[in-house]
Amino acid sequence: MRRSLVVDRGSATVELVLIAPVLVVLALFVVLAGRSGEALRQVQHAADHGARAASQAPLDDRESTGRNATLEDLRISGRTCRDEAVSVELTKLGRLDAVKVSVSCRIDHAGLALLGMVPRRVNAESVEVVDFYRAN
Repeated sequence: MRRSLVVDRGSATVELVLIAPVLVVLALFVVLAGRSGEALRQVQHAADHGARAASQAPLDDRESTGRNATLEDLRISGRTCRDEAVSVELTKLGRLDAVKVSVSCRIDHAGLALLGMVPRRVNAESVEVVDFYRAN
């Protein structure tokens, strides 16, 4: 009886060529998810920081202090966000004065063109009660 031997030479190379693009796309999705999560964290932290700074500032300087603190926090937190927009408004929470800071930015998708992602904006807002004893 004769047995025929099946030659598997080169099959590993073919398998690698077929699976490599899938692995690259999966790795890019991991990078995209990380950038999106980091951008959301940065924007929320900046809104919290700006609202806290504005709540401790004198009445005439609240808006500029909140805006400057928010932009400074975004600047030092990294390069994930682009085209930042900051809104600071004075509001009331019942009988208490409060400051509301809204932050929006576009997520930087540099290097992820293979995924064909459209630019996405992330938004966050924070409200802080005015610290009466420190602000006046």
